[in-house]
Amino acid sequence: MRATDFDAWLLDLDGVVYVGHELLPGVRQALAEWRNAGKHLRFLTNDPRPTREELAARLQRLGVETCAEEIVTCGWASAQLLPQLGVQSAFVVGSRGLAEELQRAGITVTRDGVPDAVVVGADEELRFLDVVQGCLLVQHGARFIATNADPSYPMPFGTVPATGAVVCAIRLATGQRPFVVGKPEPLMFQLALRTLPPGSKALVVGDRIDSDILGAHRAGLPAVLVAETVPDLPAARDLRRPDAVVRSLAELLKQPPELRMGSSAPDPWPERVVPGVVLLLVDEIRERLALVPAGGAWSLPWTILEPLETFEEAASRVLRQVLPGEARRFDLAALVSEPEVMLVTDRDGALVRLAGPAFLAQTNAVTLSGDARWHPVDRLEALLPSPCARWVWSALASFA
Repeated sequence: MRATDFDAWLLDLDGVVYVGHELLPGVRQALAEWRNAGKHLRFLTNDPRPTREELAARLQRLGVETCAEEIVTCGWASAQLLPQLGVQSAFVVGSRGLAEELQRAGITVTRDGVPDAVVVGADEELRFLDVVQGCLLVQHGARFIATNADPSYPMPFGTVPATGAVVCAIRLATGQRPFVVGKPEPLMFQLALRTLPPGSKALVVGDRIDSDILGAHRAGLPAVLVAETVPDLPAARDLRRPDAVVRSLAELLKQPPELRMGSSAPDPWPERVVPGVVLLLVDEIRERLALVPAGGAWSLPWTILEPLETFEEAASRVLRQVLPGEARRFDLAALVSEPEVMLVTDRDGALVRLAGPAFLAQTNAVTLSGDARWHPVDRLEALLPSPCARWVWSALASFA
């Protein structure tokens, strides 16, 4: 299927349609030709500063035909989501436009007391005292919401800090992990798809592999990267790998690349990769597996490797944490030196990929220590990320 065979393009703005206040060459004509062909356009941006109406007016001044209903900003997406999370009031670390989008959705924007949430977005006039206030409110129980986590964005004169830089400051100061709304989370793509005619086939076009391309693939959509060079991504399963690369929207229209439509939802995408070990602790007949609670879900027991600690020492440490002291235990058996894809969940609910060995142990313990609990092995698919469940089944079968 070629890029011009799709019914709609979901376009990033910064770096695809314009840079700074300048429209990129060939964009106006390419978008006009696309519309004349009876196709649909949607503009998706991680810029939380303007309202949709302000962004539509800006595009119109640049000669791009559009309206507010065709635009999905991470600020507007946040406003759509927060009432579903039970948020009724918010302190805004960001722009007037972001505050306006929240108010339109029925959320009270306040600077008094402890609100339900602190909503973070970038703004040129952002005050450091607002960042400090946001930190204090999060520490007092307000939910930490990030409109996006982009560390930077392009300007004609260079790259400048974006929302992610502010989010990182609050995260470091509070130790709290934010709920992220914008790309690469799937929500903005889902909201854009809801505005299209039923059954429409959409193609995502962006200039960043870590937000546009990754986000599109997490939403099950094909994605084209606008760039001068093809990114070097050695891993075949890397969801940041674009389906095609073009140098401009004009090239995408005049020389449309051939694309493959995804047939299934992708596996979960880990937030980070860390050196560590994972423990498969089973009962004596291997019908139950020990799991630990993690961020509202369940995970295999695991740990990050400490400085100068061996993998086996780390595995023994995890075993002591989940087994009562009086339980008879078997020697640890190293399963594999490096599981192909081992995903675990940290205490904040983030997916983590472990780089290191897995260990198998058996016990006759009826109960486990701490928060660890026995779960039937035949319920793994409902409890663990799909790649992890598949790997556990394979590992247990190999040691039957």
